[in-house]
Amino acid sequence: MISTYNQICPVLFGPGSVSRLSEKVKELGGSSALCVFDRGVEASGISEKIVSQLNNEGIRVVPFGNAMSDAPAESINEAGRLAQAEKVDIVIGIGGGSSLDTAKAVTILVENPLPIEQYLVSAGGKYTSTIPLILIPTTSGTGSECTLMAVIHVHETQMKDSVLRAANLAIVDPELTLTAPKAVTAAAGFDALSHAVEALTSTRRNPKSDILALSAIELVAGNLEKAYLDGDDLEARTNMSLASNIAGIAFNDALVHFGHAVAHEFGVIFHMPHGLACALTIPEVIRSASGVFPEKTKKIARALGLSLPDSATGREAGEAAAEKVRELMRKLDIKPLSAQGISREDAVGCAEGAFRKNPFVEFSPEHLDPAGLAELIGMIYDNYR
Repeated sequence: MISTYNQICPVLFGPGSVSRLSEKVKELGGSSALCVFDRGVEASGISEKIVSQLNNEGIRVVPFGNAMSDAPAESINEAGRLAQAEKVDIVIGIGGGSSLDTAKAVTILVENPLPIEQYLVSAGGKYTSTIPLILIPTTSGTGSECTLMAVIHVHETQMKDSVLRAANLAIVDPELTLTAPKAVTAAAGFDALSHAVEALTSTRRNPKSDILALSAIELVAGNLEKAYLDGDDLEARTNMSLASNIAGIAFNDALVHFGHAVAHEFGVIFHMPHGLACALTIPEVIRSASGVFPEKTKKIARALGLSLPDSATGREAGEAAAEKVRELMRKLDIKPLSAQGISREDAVGCAEGAFRKNPFVEFSPEHLDPAGLAELIGMIYDNYR
């Protein structure tokens, strides 16, 4: 199989690496920075420390602290108006995936007219965006700092759409994740695991994405529960930061598939946090892939820490791996759909939207139509209670 792989931006990684932010801003020619973050990052004190560092080095900061969950277009346009009015020359995103996606999208609006909706992939929007962008994650889940896509919630169409904008630099400092609450740690960790599992079972995968995705699964399996139980465990936090980052690099090439299609629709319809929605889909993604990619499924099972007999089939490995993930979900208090007050009928009713709104569903290991996706959602509902 002939394939193409790359990495879209350099990554500065390691505890304390954010201390080099001002240096990197100057290297990129920045002197007036729009800093994008949310209220949680502000409450943690992270944004204040970063703004102080930049100010102390003579870099003007324009703060935008109103990044919203799921990066709604309205919030992005608000930030875009601020960026244009203040004539910033660099954008810095600080936070979880929604803040980083907001920063990516705002970067486009610095040099192009509002609104952001005209540049969505579904609208075929064309633009030029050259202003530097630095992304700094404060959770270990999305890998958004090293992916091309910025996922945007468009309320008018009830869709999660996207624009495309890569960062010039990612700074991944595990110390910034130490303040993440348990629920955020769990949801983000399962988001990273879903990226890795879907990248490994995507029909667009390549040798590089396979290696990174498998390593990310091993890192999550070995460290997510530790980080959840002891948020100050810097070694576990560092390993989870690495898992999130390399899973992001993997799925940027391989893309995700039906698990994320379902998770996006659950998010839109039930207002469910993205990582939680992704967690629920992982076991059925593994089971679905087991008949198509039996050897890869065995690798997933072993990466999750399972010992398999040499005689194990792909289906057997898939069942064991799926139950291993469910076991971890229970330990980290991931609520089943039924426990969230969602009926089976309403969950299965998401199949049509998940299929129609997410073209990447075509990269699923099994060929799917809305009926097949409805069957899988039914399994998500029935098999994790």
